[in-house]
Amino acid sequence: MKNAKRIVAALLASSMVLGMSVTTFAAGTTVGSKQGTYENKPDAADRATVKITGITGSPTVTLYQIAEVEYGPGNVEFVDYKWAAGAGFADPKNPTANEINAIAQKLTDTTITPISTDTTQNVGDTYSKEVEAGVYIAVITGATDDKIYNPVLLTATYDKDGKLYASEVGSDENYLYGSTAVAKSSMPTVDKEIKDGTFTDISDSSKETASIGDVVSYEVTPKSPSYPENATNKTFFISDTLSEGLTFDYSSLTVTISGQSVVREGDTFKLNGNVIATAKETANGFNLNFDYNALVYNEDTQAAYEPVVTYEAVINEKAVVGGLGNPNGVIYYYGNPNEGDTWKPVDEKPDQAPGVETKEDTETVYTYQLAFIKTGEGEDADGLAGAVFGIYKDENCTELIDKVTTNEKGYAVSTNVGAGDYWVKELVAPEGYSLNDKAYKITANWKTATTTVTGTVTDRTYTTESPSKDAVQVGWIKNGVFYALDEFTKEEAVSGGYQEAYLDSENTTTLPSETTVTENQDAGSGTVMLGDKIPNTHLTKLPGTGGIGTTVFTVGGCMIMIAAAGFYFASRKKENR
Repeated sequence: MKNAKRIVAALLASSMVLGMSVTTFAAGTTVGSKQGTYENKPDAADRATVKITGITGSPTVTLYQIAEVEYGPGNVEFVDYKWAAGAGFADPKNPTANEINAIAQKLTDTTITPISTDTTQNVGDTYSKEVEAGVYIAVITGATDDKIYNPVLLTATYDKDGKLYASEVGSDENYLYGSTAVAKSSMPTVDKEIKDGTFTDISDSSKETASIGDVVSYEVTPKSPSYPENATNKTFFISDTLSEGLTFDYSSLTVTISGQSVVREGDTFKLNGNVIATAKETANGFNLNFDYNALVYNEDTQAAYEPVVTYEAVINEKAVVGGLGNPNGVIYYYGNPNEGDTWKPVDEKPDQAPGVETKEDTETVYTYQLAFIKTGEGEDADGLAGAVFGIYKDENCTELIDKVTTNEKGYAVSTNVGAGDYWVKELVAPEGYSLNDKAYKITANWKTATTTVTGTVTDRTYTTESPSKDAVQVGWIKNGVFYALDEFTKEEAVSGGYQEAYLDSENTTTLPSETTVTENQDAGSGTVMLGDKIPNTHLTKLPGTGGIGTTVFTVGGCMIMIAAAGFYFASRKKENR
């Protein structure tokens, strides 16, 4: 704050007449008093160079002169400063951001007619202009990097020796208004991250993956421009849209500011009893409109506190496997402080509103398929149909995430997986074969993957409305995700908010017959093939209950009975002797 005070004081300090015993500022009148004698007499031909440093984005700079110097006879000797009608500051030594901004607005809408105007396009790091003695306001617009510039005050003034010097300011410095600092420039940004959930972060390719049914937590952090109090456009609007493979949970939407939770009441968010934002649920996402003036000001960063927005989504059965993944995009709308008006409606996006700019960010979640082949013996050596397998997240096979059945070629595919390690274990053996109780490990990653496999994938759609009175319940649905019927008891399902699910449609697609493994590929694949075949053996043959089996048991039984009878009679005969 001390640095900011020194900066603004330097703008009009030194022996500038505006800082000397000036008491009134009537619009259009001569302001100030006569100077004393100088070692070097001021002259109308005097020039100095004003500068603005730290400029980015090749903007256009328009320099407005709002005060000029009146000289004595022969344009020699300083007399007074004369202001353009409507221009001036309450305290010339401490011009405020509000005052500078108000004058700039009137200059751009021609309410104030400047003494002179100069426009320079495609400005580089430093704007410089040789000017005569006076007071100037620079308006910077059209930066290609979307940086927002508040109006900048510049001066060319005489020192006590009568030498003309000009101000040099940095665009990243601050102005004071009241006790608050406002940045001359600021860069609005928006950042979206996946924060929590059962996803896996793939460090080698920076891809984040999840399984179908997983809950993923998103965090959105917008940073607003630093607006003067009287800026006309303080738009602060977020629109977030999820792809079809993600089911948005509107009830999970939260806002925090500086670590402090904001109270949510329906569609409104309150801080210290004041409404700071209003939300609106959209088709698969939300709009969130902040009230910039209601946000708490951060004196450390000299900007409005950046709110942190969090929410959750579920990976559903429509998730894209591999390929482009399942994106989630946010658009942040912000306003140019001197163009247009602050956007108010929350149910409409300010796409075409005057003076509104945008920033965007996207996070993508990827999901996989796991495939494997089941083999038997003899004629079944190439593939065994009808085997039921469980897909587990743990080596002990306790965390079941999917059940699949092998097709007539012996292949099975599971789409309920993200990146990471999984274990495949047989649950039901085909008829005539023994159960294989071995757990097979398979790893889904982005370095090695099978792009095509032989097998079939069955797409099923479910409904929570019974298609007929005889329809049989096949599972449960919550948040667009289907769960097996035996996953919950009826009491658990009802208490957990799950709805009865019925089969609506079924479509089976046969995958290509070739298997191709690609190393170090892009994100175009998502199917991983288990390298090992999973074998089964025939059940052990047991004697039958008829035919030779019956004969053997009959003969054996008769012989035992004859032997027993012989032993009995021999014993009785011996006793009778």
